Amino acid sequence: MSFQHPIAVRFRDLDALQHVNNAVTVTYLETARFAWWKLYLQDRPFEAEGFLIARIEVDYKKPILLTHDVRIEIHITHIGTKSFHLSYRIFDAKSGDTLARALTVQVMFDFALFTSKPLSTQAITWLESQR
Repeated sequence: MSFQHPIAVRFRDLDALQHVNNAVTVTYLETARFAWWKLYLQDRPFEAEGFLIARIEVDYKKPILLTHDVRIEIHITHIGTKSFHLSYRIFDAKSGDTLARALTVQVMFDFALFTSKPLSTQAITWLESQR
């Protein structure tokens, strides 16, 4: 199962070459990931069962332009004991063209103790249901 999230490309996201700046692309991933994780958290605060990003990889395929109807598709690719991996496809909904692919590794985090922690049984069950 995949999750899709629309992204509105703003004029301020563009760089001097008139395409979305690479750092902004990472923010697009964050926006989609947070919308996806909110489905799990429901009304609980992020600190209740949040994570830190341990790794980000982005492979740019085509420039993201102001005229693109950007969508981000998220897939779970790995569930560990303290972490899980997400893969992303950033694409233009009008043409179907893949604009970028990405991978992130999320590590569950205890914000009070400032240390990693295991995924809860509830989180594992939810993540498995999202595959």
